[in-house]
Amino acid sequence: MNTGKTEKMVTLSLLAGIAYLLMFIEIPILPVFGWLKLDFSDIPILIGTFLYGPVSGILVAFIRSTLNFITSGGNLGALIGNGAGFLATVCYLVPIYSMMKKKHSNKNLIQGIMYATVLMTIFMSVANYFVITPFYLNVLGMDFGMSIATMILYGIIPFNLIKGIAVGVAFFVVYKKVIPVLEKRIAKKVSN
Repeated sequence: MNTGKTEKMVTLSLLAGIAYLLMFIEIPILPVFGWLKLDFSDIPILIGTFLYGPVSGILVAFIRSTLNFITSGGNLGALIGNGAGFLATVCYLVPIYSMMKKKHSNKNLIQGIMYATVLMTIFMSVANYFVITPFYLNVLGMDFGMSIATMILYGIIPFNLIKGIAVGVAFFVVYKKVIPVLEKRIAKKVSN
């Protein structure tokens, strides 16, 4: 195995580990919906995406979610939650990467974050209405104390909008400071 591939594997593994650890720093943002918590584990995933492409970013997200599934008991509830988190991350990273692939600019990054936030919000709303929440209700016997439509309107939609914007702002700062340094380091190693 050559050094470039080894370094890529190590970098992606480290990013997955950091993303996993960041999942433990959770911020509840909607008191009525205490199970919806904001974390910044998507930032290392986005870094991996911008360094090595969207497939690598998706791999980092998969490793993060798998680690969290295993360490949170490996039960059905953890599988549903981590599966939903993984899908939300993929919905978020693809539009950002696609916009920046056209041209690296602040405008494209901001547009990508906006598109990603809207896509993630729509996807997670539909997924929660038809699959995720009914699964929690019917298979796990949970009761959220409100209709699915109410939960989506007052919980899922605002949560995903806030999450998309918060993660986007944080990534914008990281992107401007960290990505150029990492890209230069990788380019330098590849040329040696």
